[in-house]
Amino acid sequence: MRRSFFESSWALLGRVGLLSSVALALACKPAPSSTAARPEDAAAAAPAKDLAQILAESALPAVNDAPLAGDDMAVTVHRLQNGMTVYISSDRQQPRISAWIGVRTGSRNDPPASTGLAHYLEHMLFKGSDELGTLDYAAEKPHLDRVAALYAELRGADAARRAQLFAEIDAQTQAAAAYAVPNELDRLYANLGIEGVNAFTSEDATAYIADVPSNRFTAWAEVEAERLSDPVFRLFYPELEAVYEEKNLSLDDPDDRVWEALTLALFPEHPYGTQPTLGLGEHLESPAYADMVDYFEGWYAPNNMAVILAGDIDAETALPVLEDTLGQIPAREIATPSAAALPPVRGRVLREVVAEGEQEVSLAWRTVGVGHADVAALTIMDRLMDSSSSGMLALELELPQKVQRAGSWPSFFNEAGFFAVHASLRQDQTHAEVEALLRGVVAKLRAGEFEAEAVDAAVLHEVMADARGLERNAARASRMLDAYIGRQPWADALAEDQAIRAVTREDVIRVANTYLGEDFVAVHRKLGEPSLPGLEKPEITPIELDISRESAFAARIEASPVTPIEPELLREGEDYVHLELPAGPLIVAHNPRNELFTLRYRFDRGHRKAPLLCVAFELLERAGAGERSAEALQRELFALGTSVNFECGAETSALELAGLDRNLERSVALVEGWLRDPSFDAGTLDKLRETILGRREDELDDPEALAVYLGDYALFGADSPWLSAPSNAAVRRASAKQLRGLAAGLLDYGHRTLYFGPRAADEVAAVVGMGKARREAGPRAPLRYRELEPGKTRIYFLNKDVAKSALTLALPQGPQPRAQIPLARYYEYYLDGDMSSLLFQELREARGLAYHSSGYVDRGVLPADDWALIGDMGTQGDKTVDALGVWAELLRVRPIDAARLANTRSALEAEYRAARVDPRWIVALVDDWDRRGEAGDPRAWEWAEIQAAGVEDVQALASAYAKAGMIVAVVGEREAVDLAALATVGEVVEVEASELVGYGAF
Repeated sequence: MRRSFFESSWALLGRVGLLSSVALALACKPAPSSTAARPEDAAAAAPAKDLAQILAESALPAVNDAPLAGDDMAVTVHRLQNGMTVYISSDRQQPRISAWIGVRTGSRNDPPASTGLAHYLEHMLFKGSDELGTLDYAAEKPHLDRVAALYAELRGADAARRAQLFAEIDAQTQAAAAYAVPNELDRLYANLGIEGVNAFTSEDATAYIADVPSNRFTAWAEVEAERLSDPVFRLFYPELEAVYEEKNLSLDDPDDRVWEALTLALFPEHPYGTQPTLGLGEHLESPAYADMVDYFEGWYAPNNMAVILAGDIDAETALPVLEDTLGQIPAREIATPSAAALPPVRGRVLREVVAEGEQEVSLAWRTVGVGHADVAALTIMDRLMDSSSSGMLALELELPQKVQRAGSWPSFFNEAGFFAVHASLRQDQTHAEVEALLRGVVAKLRAGEFEAEAVDAAVLHEVMADARGLERNAARASRMLDAYIGRQPWADALAEDQAIRAVTREDVIRVANTYLGEDFVAVHRKLGEPSLPGLEKPEITPIELDISRESAFAARIEASPVTPIEPELLREGEDYVHLELPAGPLIVAHNPRNELFTLRYRFDRGHRKAPLLCVAFELLERAGAGERSAEALQRELFALGTSVNFECGAETSALELAGLDRNLERSVALVEGWLRDPSFDAGTLDKLRETILGRREDELDDPEALAVYLGDYALFGADSPWLSAPSNAAVRRASAKQLRGLAAGLLDYGHRTLYFGPRAADEVAAVVGMGKARREAGPRAPLRYRELEPGKTRIYFLNKDVAKSALTLALPQGPQPRAQIPLARYYEYYLDGDMSSLLFQELREARGLAYHSSGYVDRGVLPADDWALIGDMGTQGDKTVDALGVWAELLRVRPIDAARLANTRSALEAEYRAARVDPRWIVALVDDWDRRGEAGDPRAWEWAEIQAAGVEDVQALASAYAKAGMIVAVVGEREAVDLAALATVGEVVEVEASELVGYGAF
């Protein structure tokens, strides 16, 4: 994953990660005379209804100009003159706004013969308008019209004619691209400091989201008004490849295929089941352009949309801007959803999904949709069933190791809902046995075999989750979006929150008996090689990109005057404090928002130094403490509102507590007693051995796990962390005495303690210390990449029957001086800072070679570690060689483009000024600075160095990486990839899964 400009190895800034919506100045323009390429031209010539009648038929939520009593989010709801709803939740913690636009439509409203259309349209709305994303729309439009006409002919054409049509579509796309400015919206937003630009589509909703500096709200609004009033579906053909790639990702993901099987069985006559959001393959292969135009016209009316704002904004500022921009899009009639039946499930309905990796059973019962009175009780029922290690599924199945893992989830759609439980099989189990185990837990739920205190604790954890969500603008925005999409007046949404807090044991028993009966769907995920449908690869000529292009519209927006936001750096003594405990340093940062704490103990000790430490941690998770049984310990922690997580890797391990600060002392005491005196019997350890070996065996069949293992093997060789993991034989030999000693002795090793919460630092220091000794863990060996001759390419290949190939790439360097850090930041943002950056533009936008790719400079954890330029990519199997070739050309041959670098600098300056560290992440960021030897916040120095750097400086850095040997890891299907062609790129070394790990025989 690319590190952002101000991001450490695991401490992220508090920024949103999705897309955006908006608000300023253009009146809606009249429609042109031609009808093929613009969605607004599709409006039917029917007698027009007046505005009042249209709005009356739009099911608009009630407005409230002032916050309602008891609303911690202080939400106000407003209406623009065209019927667009506006939700605002003000929060002045940072000068940014989570700005979302929600549309009340999703895959539920796809035409039955054009499934996936809502999602495809979501992609197309990034392509611009008649003013944004084009140099000359008048010259571009005839080619776009011709593309639309060719698509109209596509369905029903025979194979020969389809080939001709696609060839002409490709040619017309090339002609239109001569005038296009690909991804100009993303580039413009990056230069304005607007981050996290993205979108998502679900069954009932489509949302466009972004994280906007508050001084750029007007610009954001104007751009959104432009793209939503006058969208142009340019580059429709190349974007098809991105949609294909996303579909391929889902085909390779067994969880996605289980979801599709589950929902189709639950809703066999309703689009919730029959129309997967990513679409059916046969529809994606023949996309209907005209259907997309009609869909936009029917559903993207302003009176079917909401602007959702959370952050540094208020109604007085926002509403005039929104009225002048998005408020100028004319209201229109909204399409009517197609009739769909929801016949009840009768009896046990079984479906099977064949996949590699672990085997699993999922059971699902139909429940209710959004807004139903039982949503509150069903929500708490889910929390009672699946709350980390304290839910009924954990206590009944996971702690006693009757299954590998188990969980539950509720889904509430607008028209229906369901509740599901799942569990993965151990090696010696059948699907029927695990299904019986799950049904046994559900039977106990129905019978009320739980205490009222467990329900009270579940409510407490739900309230805590809400409080933590209120810390983040994105979570606030998401809650408001849910209310709008679900057609809930905000007063009803608040009432539902209060109903959740009032749920009782009797309520849970009632809904369990109402819904979780004998009529259900069972999906068995079985081990085997799936027969996955393939999507035919279209022949797409790469789009020629010219980074110097800019539309007059974008130039005007970017040049609009704005008062700069001044950057804020973290200051020791104000934003954080260093103290010393007997076991090592303590870092404290204040939580000003609520009474929640997070307490982390980090040890420079992992399974390289203590081979069985991670096994000891897994045993702890299943153990009691002293006289307390494992079940009693988990119930006590759950009642306190405390969660505990153990982490263990090759070099480090960690223990993290989170919960209510008033229960901090009791939580620390419980956990220290847990480590010092774990209680378990021989049977627990025996089952753990079986669990670990079974999980390992499953993972060696799982393509995602194999991509991780192969990547580390290719990059680090014998130093791969997976080769140093304890062998299966060592796990079998592990004794209770060894594992108890590792757990009990861990606290006496020196460690760093990180606290975020409401207490003052000196109060924290008095209560959080664990361990009185300070044994040294010893130095960590520096990170070293596999050695390879300069300029050489070596490709490690693992054959796996998958629809897409997963690639990891590295161009290693030795340790680099601190002075190189700013240049590395500059270069990695140039490569992969946003969707207008080099890799996205060349690999996806211009060529359709990869749905996702990333590139960043990994500089390790400690100053002595090697650096490397790292990338990863997912691509269709038969495009692997092409994608790798382009990647190599971009990194090894392509010179730094001065215009693109200038855009990068603008984006970095905007980020430097407006980005703020989420208070919750301060301690992690400071801990990372400490490890790297930074005396304080280095961001001002980094920015000064970037400002002074020229093209030649970045080119020198890029050239140094280009000369390095390139290491590549590929997990893919041998025939699709074409190993002979791959060998023309570099030396190919085929490996087996067993070579990637140090497990030995099973």
